[in-house]
Amino acid sequence: MISVVIADDESLARDELSYLLKQCSDVDIVGEATEGAEALALILALKPDVAFLDIHMPNLDGLAVARKLLEEDLNLMIVFATAYDRHAIQAFEVSAIDYLLKPFDEERVLKTMARIRQRIKSPLTAAKGQVLNNALLELLSKVTGDSLSMSKGHTQVSKISKLAVQSEESVVLIDPQDILYVYRENREVFIKTEEKVYLIKATLQTLEEKLASYPFFRPHRSYLVNLNFARELVPWFNGAYTLILNDAKRSKVPVSRAYVKALKDELDI
Repeated sequence: MISVVIADDESLARDELSYLLKQCSDVDIVGEATEGAEALALILALKPDVAFLDIHMPNLDGLAVARKLLEEDLNLMIVFATAYDRHAIQAFEVSAIDYLLKPFDEERVLKTMARIRQRIKSPLTAAKGQVLNNALLELLSKVTGDSLSMSKGHTQVSKISKLAVQSEESVVLIDPQDILYVYRENREVFIKTEEKVYLIKATLQTLEEKLASYPFFRPHRSYLVNLNFARELVPWFNGAYTLILNDAKRSKVPVSRAYVKALKDELDI
């Protein structure tokens, strides 16, 4: 069994990750923590195989906990969880094997577990390094918003300037800076601009990656918003908020409780 400790100050995030990990028959969640100091003590006491650490936690953040754990002689793998990926490069600087973005995606969690199993199976082989290198390339693609590809030992970088969307009678090319927000309704994804709503043949996760070099933020499982249009953040219900945009219609975008702290940080509130 792979023993796991989960550390996150948001109960909903802990419950969600715990539920997804329990879909794996070889995972044993041996402990949960709600803040950094507690996480550090729990991991040192239980010595799990894997620690899932939230980046933003009281007292000690996840990065600080990881740095302290590196000073110990532990055979520990670290996975970071965060609502926003701006700290992802730092995660790899403290030897994290992977990172997860909130809200957690089941397929992505299973992919992380596959990496962990590979690490356990071949801890000292070249496969370990390849797993980490592949993860880092994926990470860099998300952080920079660039499309990364390896060719003859060097990296080729490209950045999208237009998105192709479906109109009634044609395909329209949209400048990402003109997008107010993106949202998912049932299984379809739509792009909202000042003038119109467009259907796009892509997943919300794919669009988040493509638009990473622009000021887009994931405030909700089903929304991606352009923060250049942010006007007002209004409390709503049970810790959630509503983000009001500065377009003519004063569009409203929901902000889930799990994302409020990261959004306030991004907006310097």
